[in-house]
Amino acid sequence: MAHSIITMPSLIVKVAVLLAITLSFMEIETHGDIRIDEEPTYFEGQDIYKAFNISDGFWLHTQNFERKMTGGRKCTYFHMRGIDQNGMNYTSYYWFPNGTMGTMPYHGIFYKTPPVSTLERKKSNGLNVSKTSEPWHPRNFRVTYADYKSWLILRVLDFPRMNGYACMVLVSDPPSNISMPSDCKNAFRIACNGSGKAEQIYEQSCNKPALQL
Repeated sequence: MAHSIITMPSLIVKVAVLLAITLSFMEIETHGDIRIDEEPTYFEGQDIYKAFNISDGFWLHTQNFERKMTGGRKCTYFHMRGIDQNGMNYTSYYWFPNGTMGTMPYHGIFYKTPPVSTLERKKSNGLNVSKTSEPWHPRNFRVTYADYKSWLILRVLDFPRMNGYACMVLVSDPPSNISMPSDCKNAFRIACNGSGKAEQIYEQSCNKPALQL
């Protein structure tokens, strides 16, 4: 019966290869989610004009950062008042705990983030919005991924303490159901799981508001 002999040099080589493979997977798990935003493979799903041009309205479905200033508000709805390749005008509607409704108008400008590879993106992927009477609102976003049918994931760039993991999920009106779409859930897990938490804002009781003209 033949016996294989493992020499010390060969053992060292095998351990080194195994360690390199393990570290590669650890790097992808730790940092790959943020790199998705600037990975050319995903540019096709990051056209911000196309992502917002699928519907006249979107619901804030889920976010993974703390709502210090807006805690208690629910059923946040974004009404698209106008959109073109350069930007968009929209109004947010939301309900306070006492049952009254609040609104906030925005003007947003689309832009392309600076290239981090030799391949430059052709379409805008970022959104910078106007300052409002509530200055704590985030103003700088980029599309992480959109299916161009019913949902998109926005990365919120205003919270450096989140190390790039702050995200919002928007679903087009009317949502197919109360749950996050399965493909969106998978993309959210990959792109935004660094925070380790998520809060669903959209509820079964959310109804489209009476829009202001």
